[in-house]
Amino acid sequence: MSQQSLLTKPLLAGTVRMTSSAPDVEINAVESTDYRDTKKTLEFPMEFDEEASKVGPSSVKERRSAILNIIFAGIALTSDGYCESVVNLINVFFAALYPVQFTSSMSTRISNALLVGAIIGQLGFGLISDRIGRKVGLLCTTGFVIVGSLLCSAAYGAGGSVEGMLWALVVYRGIVGVGVGGEYPCSSANASEATEETTPRSRGGVFIMVTNFALVIGGVLSIIVQVVLLKIFGTNDLEPVWRISFGLAIVPILSVFYFRIRMLNSKLYRKEAMKKRVPYLLILRKYYRYLIGTCGTWFLYDFVAFSNGVFSATILENVISGNDIMKTAYFQLLLSVLGIPGLVIGAYTIDKIGRKKQQFIGFLGYGIMGILIGGLFGKLRHYTAALVVLYGIFNSFGNFGPGDALGLVSSEIYPTAVRGTCYGISAAFGKAGGAIGTQVFLPIRNAFGGASSTNGNRAVFIVSGGIALLGSILTLLFVPDYSKRYLKAGDEDFHEYLKEHNVYVEQGESVQASASSAMMK
Repeated sequence: MSQQSLLTKPLLAGTVRMTSSAPDVEINAVESTDYRDTKKTLEFPMEFDEEASKVGPSSVKERRSAILNIIFAGIALTSDGYCESVVNLINVFFAALYPVQFTSSMSTRISNALLVGAIIGQLGFGLISDRIGRKVGLLCTTGFVIVGSLLCSAAYGAGGSVEGMLWALVVYRGIVGVGVGGEYPCSSANASEATEETTPRSRGGVFIMVTNFALVIGGVLSIIVQVVLLKIFGTNDLEPVWRISFGLAIVPILSVFYFRIRMLNSKLYRKEAMKKRVPYLLILRKYYRYLIGTCGTWFLYDFVAFSNGVFSATILENVISGNDIMKTAYFQLLLSVLGIPGLVIGAYTIDKIGRKKQQFIGFLGYGIMGILIGGLFGKLRHYTAALVVLYGIFNSFGNFGPGDALGLVSSEIYPTAVRGTCYGISAAFGKAGGAIGTQVFLPIRNAFGGASSTNGNRAVFIVSGGIALLGSILTLLFVPDYSKRYLKAGDEDFHEYLKEHNVYVEQGESVQASASSAMMK
């Protein structure tokens, strides 16, 4: 369908069928656009609570669904954080178990498989969450994570081939990645809209706690699980450790599956959903600068964060005397925990400092700490505890700024009708950055002397710091500051834009379209 076919003359007569949370009614076409004539402020007005209540839950069932949407988004993203981070220590296990077959190239393939799958999931399910519904997207992503994690746990090569098993893991991690990636736009868009309905004034902090905090906690849990398994099976029997580590990812995600069958799409989505004849070219013309900001900064952040996250265990392994696997696991756990304070502080301050400022400060600190660690690496490699603490502060700046702000900004600055799609595109650029970062991480380190050399690891940190500083510049140039704007105002602005271009597209869906009969009883 061409964009031209969407352009119409102003409608002066006739009727059109619209869907809303109430039963379908016939309304005059002129009345369907009259509400756009009254332009409201885009920032929190004095009567904000009254304005926000216009899209708030209007029944006990809807309020319950909104609250549970927030809670279960956090649980599901905890599982995603677990899936993303569980491979960090498994890289160390595989290097000990299969020193011949587990080459640096195979390590990169297994790490990147999830990222490639995530890109597919973010793009595909971002679109599905807008065009079909948040609920459908969430149910599908849950299934991908469960199936992929079980396959990873049971990975087997034909005839007992180790190389075949590793290649199977590449495929299975890709399946997990599709689910993990799809969870980002589906859960985040749903959580953002649910927080607007329940806690609009503290939307930013609540959103961070059920998204970025959940992802980081999932990563910490993966290491705790592996430390416990190492205690049970010992460092000389690593196969059950890695297999059980992969399989336990399904525990949190299984707990949300039943709820998602019964959930409602958010009230804001049911009002604003645009399922037919979406004017994507027109939308791109309005929001392309925002996309440059969210896509570009997410690409740069994940380039640094994913490559350092995936290979942090190998960095620590090379500075720990004796290559002690258990000691590496303990330091990896400490490193992960040290990144949490910045995240929590960021959740507390995001509604006070503002999204754009906090993202800029975080990127700046991230860059300075990366360059500092790189410059001092020659001395730090002899003081493992000091290296881990500084590495943790480095990660904490990342979590405080872009880690907390990127997803929040991407969930707020786009209208509800295309929120999942634009969020998914932005997050996909991030995962592309992560995939490229993990791909070039080893060549950079090897070009300057290799994993065991001072200069090799120094180069990685300095390059990471420089890229983070570039992220701070991009934030200033392209990321808008909508910290004091409620989501409904963004939709009103979008309506005005469509009206200015004489475009009418049917919006909305009924409660019945998003809820199972069980939920509506």
